[in-house]
Amino acid sequence: MDWRIKASLQKLLTLSRIGDKLNHIPATLNKEYHHNVVKYQFYECIRKFKSIDIDLNQMPLALEIGTGYSIISPLVLSLLGFGKVITVDIDADVNFIAFQKELKYLNRKEFIDQISNLGIYSEDIIKAKLATIKQCKSLDKVLAFANIKYIAPYTIEEIDKEENNFDYISSQVVFEHIPPEFLELLFRKFKVWLKKDCFTVHTINFIDHFANPGIFQDKKISEFNFLRFSDKYWKFWSGNPIAYTNRLSYLYYQELFKINNLHIVNFIGENYRPSKVLETNQIHVDILKKYKSKPNLIELTKYQRGTFIVKN
Repeated sequence: MDWRIKASLQKLLTLSRIGDKLNHIPATLNKEYHHNVVKYQFYECIRKFKSIDIDLNQMPLALEIGTGYSIISPLVLSLLGFGKVITVDIDADVNFIAFQKELKYLNRKEFIDQISNLGIYSEDIIKAKLATIKQCKSLDKVLAFANIKYIAPYTIEEIDKEENNFDYISSQVVFEHIPPEFLELLFRKFKVWLKKDCFTVHTINFIDHFANPGIFQDKKISEFNFLRFSDKYWKFWSGNPIAYTNRLSYLYYQELFKINNLHIVNFIGENYRPSKVLETNQIHVDILKKYKSKPNLIELTKYQRGTFIVKN
């Protein structure tokens, strides 16, 4: 299916107050949806956590940028031993009924064992905490018990009011949906918010989301199809809150970290799906203007996904 069909539907959905939620419905129709959410958020949270060095006995403070539709990730951080977790998003999409369905999957030995092995609590304490959470009658009570602050919609100012001295900051496939102007502000705040010698870890997806699997997938296009178009053309089709992606490669984020004197300890670039080559002569000049220095065109399509492990 041509990607413009999905783009047109998303443009229509933005006219509705609940357009983003309607856009998310097809994903939830899979009977394994809640199980898959737990597995994905758990393993990605643990993967990023294992890449840093942090003393959980000090009850550190964490900030997650981009809650999405589930609080499994901040809950795992809480169960590991973080003293407080702040999770923020532009929309309040977490649903208590959905969380209750997810909790039964998190309360499994395979997950509890890993949390116990990596964190400060014994298996029995983790089970007791999960049992208490299961008895909670609302999302607010869950958040209060786990010492999770959920801010949605959020602003930089609201984060500053809540806390401004973090031991750990993370995000999972969020930055590609943030406009460059706000990214620049956010990265400047990372330098201020993050304690000395502490870490910020971010996984970013660099590909055109219209090539993603699903009933509306356009199988004909390259995963870097969106690099072919002018800003004006791309804004017409995808310049809305549901479909927006900034079309930036790992080079852009690399520049931002360096500009803000944040040390990149490691960058893990990945290619996780079959690739359809986009020739460098197809890349539009508007893409090149997004970078402060002229990028190597080959590098713009080198990685489909990547994780930055960064230290202040």
